[in-house]
Amino acid sequence: MTTGEKIKRIRQHRGMTQKELGDAVGLTANRIAQYEMGYRVPKATLLEKMVEAFNVSRECLLEENGMAVAMLEQLFWLDEEMPGIIKLAETSRSTAGYNTNSGFSLQYDDNDDWPARPPVAMWFDFTILDDFLRDWAKVQRALRDGELSREQYFEWKIRWPEE
Repeated sequence: MTTGEKIKRIRQHRGMTQKELGDAVGLTANRIAQYEMGYRVPKATLLEKMVEAFNVSRECLLEENGMAVAMLEQLFWLDEEMPGIIKLAETSRSTAGYNTNSGFSLQYDDNDDWPARPPVAMWFDFTILDDFLRDWAKVQRALRDGELSREQYFEWKIRWPEE
């Protein structure tokens, strides 16, 4: 998702018009439209003003993130462009004895929510990214269980990691 698309999506989520956002950051509605359409690319100083106007985390709009944060932000925006494409599930340690199995396996219980083919699982041997993904999995589960609305889920993502 481009920076302009992110700006538009967050602005709409906040219920702001282009004029209201422009007033908040000292620009015209026309200039905001140009950023949203990708005709112009906002400088970091303008993005900082938008972060304040939107009340979102810096990481949401600025691209000067560390590797783990940047990776998760990319996944957040992919999840917005194609809702439901990313499925997260927390795992638990097997009851088998330590080092009794040199391999590993993950299993799932089949139901109508699973794709036609078995899904592929991926994890990272990178503690901070694992922690980030675990937090996201908990929020995604709350969405799936109806404890959060799609709007609340998006709000969590645009305020992460501050939330």
